[in-house]
Amino acid sequence: MEQDITVARYLKLRLEQLGLKQMFGVAGNYTAPLLDTILADDNSPIRISGNANELCAGYAADAYGRLTGFAAAYVTYSVGAFSILNTLAGSFVEQVPVLLINGAPTNKEDSTEKNTGLLYSHTTGYEFVDINMFRPITVAAERITNARQAIYQIDSVLTAMLTEHRPGYLEICEDVWRAPCRAPVGRLGSGREDIITVSEVDAAVAATLDKLVKADKAIVWAGIELQRYGLQDSFARLMEVLNRTLATPGHPIHFVTSAWSKSVLSERHPYFEGCYTLTMEQINSLVGSDGVLLGVGANTIGKDTGNQNIRGDRTLLACQNSLFVGAEYYPSVLLGAYMERLIQALEQRAASRHLSGLRLSRRVQASMQAGPVQLGYDSFFDALGGWLTEDDVLVVDAGFPLIGAQSVPIAAQSGFVAQAAWLAIGYSVAAATGVKCACPDKRAVVVVGDGAFHETCQAVSDHHAYGQNTVVFVLANGIYGIEQKLVNPNPFRQGDGRQDYPDPLQNKVYPYNELPAWDYSKLPEVFGGKGHKVGSLDQLASVMAEIRANPAQNYVVEVTLEKTDVPAAIAAHLDSDVGEDETDNPNWPPASIF
Repeated sequence: MEQDITVARYLKLRLEQLGLKQMFGVAGNYTAPLLDTILADDNSPIRISGNANELCAGYAADAYGRLTGFAAAYVTYSVGAFSILNTLAGSFVEQVPVLLINGAPTNKEDSTEKNTGLLYSHTTGYEFVDINMFRPITVAAERITNARQAIYQIDSVLTAMLTEHRPGYLEICEDVWRAPCRAPVGRLGSGREDIITVSEVDAAVAATLDKLVKADKAIVWAGIELQRYGLQDSFARLMEVLNRTLATPGHPIHFVTSAWSKSVLSERHPYFEGCYTLTMEQINSLVGSDGVLLGVGANTIGKDTGNQNIRGDRTLLACQNSLFVGAEYYPSVLLGAYMERLIQALEQRAASRHLSGLRLSRRVQASMQAGPVQLGYDSFFDALGGWLTEDDVLVVDAGFPLIGAQSVPIAAQSGFVAQAAWLAIGYSVAAATGVKCACPDKRAVVVVGDGAFHETCQAVSDHHAYGQNTVVFVLANGIYGIEQKLVNPNPFRQGDGRQDYPDPLQNKVYPYNELPAWDYSKLPEVFGGKGHKVGSLDQLASVMAEIRANPAQNYVVEVTLEKTDVPAAIAAHLDSDVGEDETDNPNWPPASIF
């Protein structure tokens, strides 16, 4: 390898070493030297295709990083960086290593602005505004102003990302890109194996075994970190050992997932029991008063636990760096090491068989309707579940689609992608671009509400421009349904559960939750692809058959739904749920907020 290269080439080589094959972003003059360096190398595996906007680029990079372990996006100073801020915040919360490469004005321009007050393009006059904006949502952020330090700053950010599995930020002045520096030395990797802190993994495993052996019932919660840290195979082995060493005949030990961790293992796995929101009530149903819930790689976020604190005597929650056993806390416990030691300890205790598994009853929904089933959330997801194959990756947006999709069986490991912690609407359509780049042999299938689709509909043009065969189902009910439900669910209630409020506004969908009427199925005429509009299950089945018969085509399918239709998982609680605006309701505000 040559001894003297440019900073742009140095970063390019590091990205190639990390296996990057696709970059996402919107071109700008400040990052052009890096992009030109990549394009000039016909042998570089990195592809640069661009995106409709920075929001689409950020979500695409996030999804790509979830499935490959590392991603990168590029923007230009301030105007591009400000636009991508929301997406990187989501990657930080959801533990996705996305490198944001932000081109900045030259050192000369920066000095002139500071000393004369002259504002250049894309500058605000506030010193270092971009890097200060990204520091709270990255594990490492560096502003690079000279080539001598650049190589160390680049390596530092990349190593921090690989270690912490969260985003990093590089801000590189335009005049530094082409400056000479030395070539990369060695390869970068995670520093996890070199952590000096004394681990409490042995104590954590002993506490886990003590709880498991004494419990009458147990179930395992497979968490999202199994996928983030590449530990799915270890978890599958753990489930085999648990059942071989502790389960009693006829009572296997099962595992469940949550919204955030859906499909970390194939849902055809023999020990998979279902996808749940793990509220205290649900945990009671799963393990009873004398059982335990063992979370492996599981974090207690609001969507997964119904916004409840579920930690207690019946929960063992192991995630990267820690284990909670009831009120006991064990720090510096790496998840992979914990699982390996737990497997070893279980095999050593093969003679112990004091733990009986809990077999759950799957919820079976029976339609009480006479006559044909109408097209709604539940019938749509039932049809989708029968149509998806192992060659599909289901990408679902926040709101009613994410809730309704929990019952859809996912055959493939990592065959389900959703932003279940940050919950930014619009994620799914743009994320599908990254899914297809990460898994070129798969087909991305998006389910998105019409409100969320408004946010990133331009990503359909990316699907078409990239030559992808992505399918986007737009569930169009004409409103921001989840927002209406949170503030006032009364319009969705049926029969005796519906309240008759004196204020007529509280009896219908609020005007600010109404959406502009779009003809969604015609957008592909502009963006590229093929559009359909369906209003019945027969029409949906016909379109699904056409999609399967055209494996190279990208689609947008508008699925028209009634304004007040909701998934069954929401309908079951509408009468007891209290909206924030239902001030006359004696159950509001809930006591749990005090």
